[in-house]
Amino acid sequence: MKKYERIRRKLIIKRDEIEGRLNKIDKDILHASGAPSPDSGEQAIERENDDVLEALGGIARSELEQINSALERMERNEYGICAVCKNPISAERLEAIPFTDHCIDCAE
Repeated sequence: MKKYERIRRKLIIKRDEIEGRLNKIDKDILHASGAPSPDSGEQAIERENDDVLEALGGIARSELEQINSALERMERNEYGICAVCKNPISAERLEAIPFTDHCIDCAE
């Protein structure tokens, strides 16, 4: 695992950043900062904003799942091995997409 320690730290930082963003998104969707506006026009805008926040939250949750999966593979000493062909994933690919579980050939 020492081989990937720098990438592991990078994934943990990214995971923490995403979790913080998700907490903020969840609070914004729940309107934790106050009640929705009584104005119907403002309410429509708030609903549109909620839709955007939900979409962003979905993307962030997907990325968080991939990061957690990569960290689990590191713990099992399976990180850096393609899930399909079982060949090593190139260092360049892992550097570019640290949560990938496919080599470039199998990803295409």
